[in-house]
Amino acid sequence: MRALMTGFEGWAGRMNPSGKIAMSLDNKELGNLEVFGIELPEDFLKLPGMLKELITKVNPDIVIGTGWDYISRIKVEKVALNVQSSHFGNSIVPDNYKHKPMGNEIIKRGELALRSSLPAEKIVGTLNKRGFPAFISYQAGTHCCNTVMYSAIFYSRENKKRKPIAGFIHIPPVAEMKVKNAGTLCMKIDEETKALESVLEACRDYLNSASVNIG
Repeated sequence: MRALMTGFEGWAGRMNPSGKIAMSLDNKELGNLEVFGIELPEDFLKLPGMLKELITKVNPDIVIGTGWDYISRIKVEKVALNVQSSHFGNSIVPDNYKHKPMGNEIIKRGELALRSSLPAEKIVGTLNKRGFPAFISYQAGTHCCNTVMYSAIFYSRENKKRKPIAGFIHIPPVAEMKVKNAGTLCMKIDEETKALESVLEACRDYLNSASVNIG
């Protein structure tokens, strides 16, 4: 069984723990699960094509995108929108390559919204049981994280070899990022790494269950 996990390069002058964790998990084996980890650019325009190419090349059973958010608990996303927007509240925040979409479609022929096929409740239950506070979210925003999530779900459904489950996980910032925001607490990067390993194991066990047809 194979899993593709993506994270992001540093953004807005800060390091990004998601990319570092994805790279650290590359080639790791978790039971019968082989992990392919890659760091993606914060680039609205390149991300959809990159996800399509990676899913075709790796031919995974599981696709998990990861990124960080101003949160204190791990956030398991349920819904992705076919929208790219660089708006953050009252601010416009471009990607690392100065792209500033204002409501563009990610994929022209795609539906307005797509639902994650990851076992979100199982993931949250596993994380909470192992001491990693987590919750389910129904809005992944409209920036690059949402672009990865939507693209991963869309191209996983279209993959001809197999139909992997796909979705997105947001992790809290780490102390090295020096994020100051009301209500935001940092985690240690080694804790976040163990948490994402737990996410992968929950997905592996879900697919290994007798009631699931991998395809």
